[in-house]
Amino acid sequence: MHDIWNPWHGCRKCSEGCENCYMYFLDRMREQDGSRIYRTKNGFRYPLSKDRQGKYKVKSGEMIRVCMTSDFFLEEADEWRDEAWSVMRERKDVKFFLLTKRPERVSSCLPYDWGDGWENVFFNVTCENQRRADERIPILFELPFKHKGIMTAPLIGPVDIGKYLAAGQIEQVICGGENYDGSRLCRYEWVKKYTAFRIRGRSLSRHSGRG
Repeated sequence: MHDIWNPWHGCRKCSEGCENCYMYFLDRMREQDGSRIYRTKNGFRYPLSKDRQGKYKVKSGEMIRVCMTSDFFLEEADEWRDEAWSVMRERKDVKFFLLTKRPERVSSCLPYDWGDGWENVFFNVTCENQRRADERIPILFELPFKHKGIMTAPLIGPVDIGKYLAAGQIEQVICGGENYDGSRLCRYEWVKKYTAFRIRGRSLSRHSGRG
């Protein structure tokens, strides 16, 4: 993943993984309120921006992480989402990495021409503990996406996803701990268990997770 696209900023905390949200922390350092949700002025159509030679700044084949300072399926962003989908529709040569803690909203937020999914969208749900894994992954399985993944970050407790991996729908699992103010303990044994898995020929990834 080479780039980030934040068409809107700000979020509402909705589960345990949000407690020490890195976006709230960084906004607080800038004397801003992370709960204030707004459409970004200069960044909304970023994937379509071009350089002086008329070439896209985001190159073909790159992967863009979407809404890393919000949630793409946040209710407050409903009025802006269709335009964001239109950007993804136009840049079919770019892969868009979507991550949400609100999979229950997704089916009502898809574009009119979605069908069984777009090849250039990789959809992921956050599973910070076993409760959220058991809540969100079954919803993920019912949604029409061609590429699906799980983000166990911030990992704040042991999570057993073996039965979900066996279903064959998950392409990638990313896990990691918190790394900002108030970070909770992430035990190495919780992370180590993931290295035993391979999904569709890909190794699972470990990283410093979003708060």
